[in-house]
Amino acid sequence: MNYSFKKFQPVSLRVWHWFNALVILGLLATVFLRKTFLSWRANAALIENRIQEAGGTIEVDVAKKIAQTMRDQMWDWHYILGYAMGAFLLIRVLIGIFVKKECPATHAAKSALSLAQVPPETKIKAIHYTLVKSGYALFYLVSLFMVLSGLAMHFEEALHVSEGLEDVLKETHELLMWFFVVFVVGHILGVVIAELRGDQGLVSDMINGGKKD
Repeated sequence: MNYSFKKFQPVSLRVWHWFNALVILGLLATVFLRKTFLSWRANAALIENRIQEAGGTIEVDVAKKIAQTMRDQMWDWHYILGYAMGAFLLIRVLIGIFVKKECPATHAAKSALSLAQVPPETKIKAIHYTLVKSGYALFYLVSLFMVLSGLAMHFEEALHVSEGLEDVLKETHELLMWFFVVFVVGHILGVVIAELRGDQGLVSDMINGGKKD
């Protein structure tokens, strides 16, 4: 098995990679805004205080609704990007079947099973390769859960999702958003380290495709 990360990347996968990256970054940005600048609790208090300082009055519920309306306009983008994430996940499956002709989970499993036969001089490189590929497989599994759980919460009335199940899905959905934060940071650091340690050209290969075997 070839344990090098420098492999020819078809144009379909390259286009998918960059657009999917934008979608994930966009989703993380909406979560960040919701938890910080567009938090309805913080903005409701701000609206109430500013009106009081100007000599006016406003009911707490009205200030809350105004703040939630401000947040919801931004949060609509979270839903749009969520749909895009689901579409790109489906596209990635089709690329795996018809272009790459391999499944990330299967590829990671084959790499792990072959570790016992790897010569000692390449063992560390093989283990690193297997861990990275396993991380990619986990990325797709988490992405699938995020899409399905997001759809279940968005259409909870039509799907008759119970309140208890919705609470579990929401908590897990929010918790797993941190997986993408860790993945994005780890992915960028991994590419930088690889570029410095001998696998130069990974970024450019993901733009121009690299050399065919």
